[in-house]
Amino acid sequence: MRFQKTTEYAIRVMVYLAERADERFSVNALHKALNIPYKYLGRLMNQLAQKGLVTVAQGKFGGYTVEKKSLASTYLYQIVDAVEGLEDYDRCILGFLKCSDEHPCALHHLWLGIRKQIKDMLYSTTLADLVQTEHKTNGAH
Repeated sequence: MRFQKTTEYAIRVMVYLAERADERFSVNALHKALNIPYKYLGRLMNQLAQKGLVTVAQGKFGGYTVEKKSLASTYLYQIVDAVEGLEDYDRCILGFLKCSDEHPCALHHLWLGIRKQIKDMLYSTTLADLVQTEHKTNGAH
């Protein structure tokens, strides 16, 4: 299972901003730092701003930011929901419309446990957690 490309980009942007909390970045600066297509990134940043996950300031010294105080209260599920929604995490893994405990597909019972683990991770992981993990990983190299 993979995130959609938009979700991958959103998480990358949010972690980048979280690591540099309280600094402002233009779409161009984010584009250069993260190698995300410029127009795509502009639309993505607007989505994140509309959902309140980033703040935006207009003008010469404007840009996007994430406040330090929000890192521990911004969960991964909020980022996923902002850009792709959470409906896919409740759908049949094989794409059947009528897949349930009563009428399971071939993978239904195997998928239930994995789906629960994924949802648990989305609902329990904050931006603060991701920043700490990133620092531990980078510090080990």
